[in-house]
Amino acid sequence: MLIENYKHHIYKIAYSVVHNEKDAEDIAQETFIKMIDALPSYQNQGFKTWISKIALHKAIDAKRKKQRKQEELTSFEEDYLFPDEGRVDEMIVEKEKTQLVQSAINRMPVKFQQVVRLYHLEGHSYKAIADRLDLKETTVKMRLYRARVWMKENWKEEDF
Repeated sequence: MLIENYKHHIYKIAYSVVHNEKDAEDIAQETFIKMIDALPSYQNQGFKTWISKIALHKAIDAKRKKQRKQEELTSFEEDYLFPDEGRVDEMIVEKEKTQLVQSAINRMPVKFQQVVRLYHLEGHSYKAIADRLDLKETTVKMRLYRARVWMKENWKEEDF
């Protein structure tokens, strides 16, 4: 009977603070739960005033909690501080692959190492490599060809 008599009044108080229908309904329910728990401490000082105070305090607490939660979400860029887990995994795998490739290139004959790095890792053209290493362009092409043959013979796909 108490709930029926005061539900609209409590809802209006909650809504005036939180300005959200669903939140106001939740606060009204919490107010009645709190009222039932606090009835033994009620001292006949005006029931409507007493339950209104409970509703007001519940609404203010809910609004503060919602504001704190919103501040926590907007106070820092989570993606900036903590990249998503999938991206971190990709970065680690990529770094490991790069290290494996570098290690494998280091095991190649010395005359192939430079041309392979310059061509495949740094993306230089045959002409740029030839100029840089003071070689003929055909020599660069031949070394790259022989390096590829060497890789096929000495590297296993599962190594990468």
